[in-house]
Amino acid sequence: MERLRAGDPEQIGPWQIVNRLGAGGMGIVYMGTNGTRAAAIKIVRDFLLEDPSSRTRLAREVTSLKKVKSKYVAEIVGADIDASPAWIATNYVDGPSLKTLIENEGPLSELQWFELATGLMSALAGVHAVGVIHRDVKPSNVLMSATGPRLIDFGISFSSDATALTRTGMVAGTPTWFAPEQFQNTKITTAVDNFAAGSILYFAATGTSPWGNEDTSVANTMNQILNKDPDLKLLTENQRIIIGQLLDKNPKNRITALDCSGLIEGIRESAGLTHIQNPIGARGLKKKVVIAIAAVITLGALAFNQFSGNGDVQIPKAAPSPTVTAEPRWSALIVGDSAPQTGKGRVFSFYLCDQAVIENSLKIKELTNPPTSPAPTAKVFVGDARCGKEFDTIVVTGPVDFEKEKRNYILAGSTRAGFLIQYEFDISKNQ
Repeated sequence: MERLRAGDPEQIGPWQIVNRLGAGGMGIVYMGTNGTRAAAIKIVRDFLLEDPSSRTRLAREVTSLKKVKSKYVAEIVGADIDASPAWIATNYVDGPSLKTLIENEGPLSELQWFELATGLMSALAGVHAVGVIHRDVKPSNVLMSATGPRLIDFGISFSSDATALTRTGMVAGTPTWFAPEQFQNTKITTAVDNFAAGSILYFAATGTSPWGNEDTSVANTMNQILNKDPDLKLLTENQRIIIGQLLDKNPKNRITALDCSGLIEGIRESAGLTHIQNPIGARGLKKKVVIAIAAVITLGALAFNQFSGNGDVQIPKAAPSPTVTAEPRWSALIVGDSAPQTGKGRVFSFYLCDQAVIENSLKIKELTNPPTSPAPTAKVFVGDARCGKEFDTIVVTGPVDFEKEKRNYILAGSTRAGFLIQYEFDISKNQ
């Protein structure tokens, strides 16, 4: 999430714009509110709508997507394709992308993996039922909310008469998540989404794509997808059954989303994997489990037995633990954000996301007197997983003054595009 920049709109349709959610080749996405609900509003780039037929097609897609009956698809709550610029609004989904979740916390457990598989294939079955092909199904377009996965971003979706190549002869989408037929000048079908889903489910189970990373060369990725078979030995038996049928290179033999949903349901029932207490989209689920385990070890409690089938940690009762001195804790709140970043120790470190930041332009001024010593510092990391490939990750680090309840700072700098950036933040000690 990123603050608005100079030149960003204050209003789009009925939506008051709050901040940026991201940007890509297809458009910029903003977060907006109309007083009663929040929405993600995508501005569609002009080059995608160069002629009237493109706008007509996109308007037809929006109409079709409004008919989708799946709780796992972000609902379209408004659109104006004839506006300049054209925009589409969907329900705001509070949760990280699958890409961010896996990169930060590692592969899903089999139970959590089945929750993802159920939601993803149900979403695609609903989209395909109204005659739409998503065409850009990838981990960053699957958001992990506390109530399950949500498929988002239909910026380049097309109806079932589309071909893989665009009018300029270039493929649309991200090659790592393509189906074989998307590299060929042939008619594509809903089967391309199902192949992408197989690659996504492999990624969620193993932490890696079956065809190479997103920054792998297109030629190498194409060769892998067209000519190589994925290594299914890294999967469980149940995962192999599902992913193997989704990654069939022949689209005519590939399982459909609807049939795959039925297959997943049957396997879950027979394996007793039908219930999960802690949804995979709950922020920090694995981190909380790790902290719980570490606390048990630190306090000398008896070792835990195992993770239960619903994702909870089973900790046997133990004798009262000896008293230990906890490390001091702190919180860092960026003004305008709804929740702080927290940690422990006498040095704080938090991050924020921006684009094209000039590192040596960053200055931090403390508004609290007397100022701390040494002063906080800021460093820029490009392509860091915390903010994603499209953003710069600014990491701010400094000493925590536990003599004061709160210290207030301003971080200012500039971008290579000439924009000035400014963030105000507070560092507080936690009781």
